[in-house]
Amino acid sequence: MSRSTRPGGAPPGPANGTVGSVASLDVSATKGFALRSVPAVQVSPTGIVGNREFFLVDVDEQLYSVPKDAVFLAYWTAYDPATGVFSMGRSDIAECAAVVRDVGPKRRFQFDERLVDGYWAPGPWDELVSELAGRSLRLARCAEPGGGFDVHPLTLQSTASLRALGAELDGRPVDPRRFRLNVTLEVGDRPFIEDEWADRVLEVGGCRLRLRGGIPRCLAVEHRPYDADRGLQVQRRIRELRGPTATEWGPAVLFGMYADVVQPGTVAVDDPVVLAPLP
Repeated sequence: MSRSTRPGGAPPGPANGTVGSVASLDVSATKGFALRSVPAVQVSPTGIVGNREFFLVDVDEQLYSVPKDAVFLAYWTAYDPATGVFSMGRSDIAECAAVVRDVGPKRRFQFDERLVDGYWAPGPWDELVSELAGRSLRLARCAEPGGGFDVHPLTLQSTASLRALGAELDGRPVDPRRFRLNVTLEVGDRPFIEDEWADRVLEVGGCRLRLRGGIPRCLAVEHRPYDADRGLQVQRRIRELRGPTATEWGPAVLFGMYADVVQPGTVAVDDPVVLAPLP
């Protein structure tokens, strides 16, 4: 995933006040695997606890995720911190499960544009993911809760922006899981209003989040989560709907917003979303 960007020339959003509520929350224990919807999350300064705690690397110790291979979008992973058990499966079948035991000292892994501290986490899943990908892969665990984020600890989108994208080729609404974002907000009918809140603070449940720039979309969004079909050409659809967005880095195809954690806490579905007053 690319750096965050700020749309050029966007009009200011509303001054402050309640703007909506949390529509859904989605997490994945391992970066690049299927998302699961949850009723609530605990947000730490480094991200959502339990989200992207784990990630895969190849033989060159480089991050291995959706832009390289979408095969794992059909698989889920889960981690129980009480027992230390990590499991992996597909549909309702668990294909492997074992206690995670960190091996070796803390080390740094390259995540595109940043470094992430973590540990090797060997187990039966290494053989399974390597077989599925057709190459040698290893599982690693982040040293910090939710530390496997791309650029900023949280990501969000609005239901209005999703609706504006229309339908999948099979007639269903565009699947929000394409964008692999954590928090979906119901904030009215105006698409992309969240883009206007860059640098503003949102009070979401028990958290305070500072919105940063928009998220340039990579090839990961082209894979439909439930069958990996690539017929829709989502990046092209966003571009046709919005046009290329002017940013400090030049024109970009943006969808969703990055956010930093100002105040950790709990966020639940239906929690109010309040746009804090300008300083």
